[in-house]
Amino acid sequence: MIKPRHVLVAGLAAGVLLAFANLASAQGLALEGREVRASDGAVLGTIAKVITGADGRPLQVLVQPKGARAAGPRSLPYKALSPEGDRFVIPLSKAEFDSMPAVDLEAK
Repeated sequence: MIKPRHVLVAGLAAGVLLAFANLASAQGLALEGREVRASDGAVLGTIAKVITGADGRPLQVLVQPKGARAAGPRSLPYKALSPEGDRFVIPLSKAEFDSMPAVDLEAK
């Protein structure tokens, strides 16, 4: 027999999970537009898109390179980003970042 206490606990757990998923999704949106710098301080670009897992947590970020001749965005693992004030730093040099292949967002 299901007791009212079990229903209450299950409801609270579901509410916490939903709130966590919404927070993770909101965090992903809050990342977009943030600057990403190389380990030496060079500006690499800004986060154009956040790719999340099934649980809503950020997994990858697409960084749009800075500059007029920049190709498409580069894909970086979210876990490699280190927050530094209102921007992020990644343990790559600008040359390493620039040599990465651009992500084709229209590939099927």
